[in-house]
Amino acid sequence: MKKLIFSGQTFDIIGDSVDKLVIRGLTHIKNKGERISARGLTGLQAYNVNYVLVNPKNRIHWLRAPASVTYLSRELLMYFKGSLNIKGMGDLAKVWLEFTDAKGRINSNYGYYVFYQKTGDGISQYESVINSLLKEPQSRRAVINIDSVKNKTNASKDIPCNIAIHFFIHKNYLSSVVFARSIDVITGLPYDMGFFSFVTELAYKDLKKRGLKKLKLGYCTIKCNLTQLYDTRLALAQKIHKKRESKEVNMPFIDSAKDVLKDIYQGSAHTKIIKWCYDHR
Repeated sequence: MKKLIFSGQTFDIIGDSVDKLVIRGLTHIKNKGERISARGLTGLQAYNVNYVLVNPKNRIHWLRAPASVTYLSRELLMYFKGSLNIKGMGDLAKVWLEFTDAKGRINSNYGYYVFYQKTGDGISQYESVINSLLKEPQSRRAVINIDSVKNKTNASKDIPCNIAIHFFIHKNYLSSVVFARSIDVITGLPYDMGFFSFVTELAYKDLKKRGLKKLKLGYCTIKCNLTQLYDTRLALAQKIHKKRESKEVNMPFIDSAKDVLKDIYQGSAHTKIIKWCYDHR
């Protein structure tokens, strides 16, 4: 009989800011991680970790500012455009160049799957989530799927690390859980959480305006099977640990989901939060 290697244990890393999640994630990986070697990189990898942001509005990774603020702003704008082609990625085109296929396509523009990919009903997955929860607040079907089977080829250099987002309401709180196959605690977690917490706040404001008046904003979780600290990031990790204290200044809050969505689809910047992204890119 083969020995069972699964411990059955999961680890919750909880914080009210992205900075706290990164610091606590680093500590956990250093204490519980195992040595790995993959894709030419070596480092530590931990298993079955849930990163829980209890305040989705506190999504800025200030410990590496200003570079981290600039990167998040550019990545959010890239997601808002929703392009799966390197030509539509603006300021981040050079960063993503190594992940493109021969046709200049990438697969990890999460904004495409949230705002632009159509369901069988001809609406966006975001709108499908909103409709599901308005129709039945206890719905278990409010899910955004990420990626598609046709993208899974031997030539693919970019396979999304995050697989799906599940939104649900519990005790009048809207929360979200993102299912991830793998996440880098330094270069992935802060920015993935930045986007998914934004979408969670957007959905909360949208649902509240459209009829769920008693709704409150819950948490945003990234539930990952694997999470890494690569040896090439050790210098960055040490700087983060030394700094530790962050400003923890929030982005502008979403006042109107309708107006923010209008900015997203029209490429405009009339709302405070979208203007903030343009100002900090």
